[in-house]
Amino acid sequence: MEKKMKKRFKKIYIEITNNCNLNCSFCAPDYRKKEFMSIEKFEIIISKIKDYTDYIYLHVKGEPLMHPNINEIIDIASKKGLYINITTNGTLIDNLKSKNVRQINYSIQSMEKVEKIKQTITKMKEYVKKNNTYLSLRLWTNKTKENIKIKEMLKEEFRFSGELEDKYKLDNNIFLSIEKEFIWPDMKNEIVRTKGFCYGLKDQIGILVDGTVVPCCLDHKGTINLGNILKQEMKEILEQKRVKDMIEGFEEKRLVEELCQKCGFKN
Repeated sequence: MEKKMKKRFKKIYIEITNNCNLNCSFCAPDYRKKEFMSIEKFEIIISKIKDYTDYIYLHVKGEPLMHPNINEIIDIASKKGLYINITTNGTLIDNLKSKNVRQINYSIQSMEKVEKIKQTITKMKEYVKKNNTYLSLRLWTNKTKENIKIKEMLKEEFRFSGELEDKYKLDNNIFLSIEKEFIWPDMKNEIVRTKGFCYGLKDQIGILVDGTVVPCCLDHKGTINLGNILKQEMKEILEQKRVKDMIEGFEEKRLVEELCQKCGFKN
């Protein structure tokens, strides 16, 4: 049997919309023009990136389930042999009809009422069981009082004994990830460090709703603008000097770009 060739990126983020129906404290504000990526543009992007990854994440900023063509978008990517992951605040989970989602990442703290969170998880559990999908429940640690209630609900819901403080398998294909909040990279920030490593351009890249290519999923403003996938080929974008300088810098534990120096994610 012929061995399948490894593709360059573990995942590529595609922001199909930067619209969101919530304003969560753990998410950086976004002041860009609000857009929904058209089916035509999405198909162009998929045709250009499918040889570079097997996994796409329909998210950088925004709520993907707001997209009026979300199910068609998922099915288009699936037919091209790609595995689809979505990150959602869970409020519009009823909009998800396609069976072709590999993983749902649910930001639990998007909802304030624990009972509503429980109802949403119940719906997601049904989807997971029916479609053999993975579910990652994500919880940020800074909201202590709310988290205590959420953890109590999760322990009861999944009959989990012990403390929930890190990463756990709660059920078949269902996982909990508890992370610390971080400072989103922004040119207005103070410099955090000048040395360090990042998986941007190594394991991942991002594509914003207007086609702008960025080195990672945290550059939601397109500050490190590497080109536009709707106007250029991926090969051309990846072979430019700016990209090569960033990759060389990461390999040598140097942060070449100012935005990378002002990113608090590694902390």
